[in-house]
Amino acid sequence: MAEILNSIQQITANGESGRLEILAGAIQGELSFANGKLVDARVGHLTGFPAINAVVAMRDARFSFDPTFAPLASSSITASERVVLKQFFGIETSSTAEYLGPVAAEVTPPSASVSDAADEITIVSSNVASPEIFRSLPPRPSRFSYQRAAVFAALVIALVAAAALIMYKFNSPPAVVARVESPSRPVPVQQPEQARDLSGKWTIVNTVETTSYSTYKNMKIGFDLSINQTGTTFTGNGNKVSENGRSLPSGSRTPIQVKGSINGDRIEAVFFEDGTARKSNGRFVWRIDKAGRGLTGNFATTAARSRGRSAATREL
Repeated sequence: MAEILNSIQQITANGESGRLEILAGAIQGELSFANGKLVDARVGHLTGFPAINAVVAMRDARFSFDPTFAPLASSSITASERVVLKQFFGIETSSTAEYLGPVAAEVTPPSASVSDAADEITIVSSNVASPEIFRSLPPRPSRFSYQRAAVFAALVIALVAAAALIMYKFNSPPAVVARVESPSRPVPVQQPEQARDLSGKWTIVNTVETTSYSTYKNMKIGFDLSINQTGTTFTGNGNKVSENGRSLPSGSRTPIQVKGSINGDRIEAVFFEDGTARKSNGRFVWRIDKAGRGLTGNFATTAARSRGRSAATREL
């Protein structure tokens, strides 16, 4: 808990912009910052304060900060959650990001799935942060009442976040609270979209477009990857096998591990590569073609701060 909060406080103190990526088992998350202020928080299906609360409760989590990733243009953190995050964890927040990076401009970030239960809690605590509500009430609440309401909202949100995290870790989605407007008007039940099956062998080619090491400019790096999918998540293991179409000798084929998730035709994954000189990590963002046999998108890696296009084809 102290380590992740120390990292957030360091980013805030330095006024940094970028993305703090979190990985704990099959659970992935990311915290976006702009000029030292938290813009967006997403962990699995959680957003806003429940996401931060889940990150703090995680054990044995790995996280890394990458200033090359631009934060999202919009925030999932509500006005009341900003008050609670400031009072509960001392985290400064911002409603919008101040810039968009190259990758964020090319691919639209996925929308987070938030249960109706979280919306109901947000409504209960919204009287803390909404000026319009204050103007509509005759008496102005005292500072003591304001703090009690904020602490109460924080405790309720924390309990909901903890319950949602436990259900997520056991692969059980959070309960959906259906709103019924009238007895004669039932709410239709939407069937979840079945994820494309990516299990099998794939060939990936990354084309470096920007890098801090000029020798890597326009280099095409090839990987062989074997993917094993379970539900909407998958893992992959493979090796780097080629550079600019030239096959690498067995001693130069460094291993790579991939963990990701599927949301419709969009795929997001993080990877870890054991290079010959040092370890590096990065991220893939792909789209699945209609036939389900090809992936196209972007990649970014800490190795020479490289990024560019990425394409993958399934072996028949």
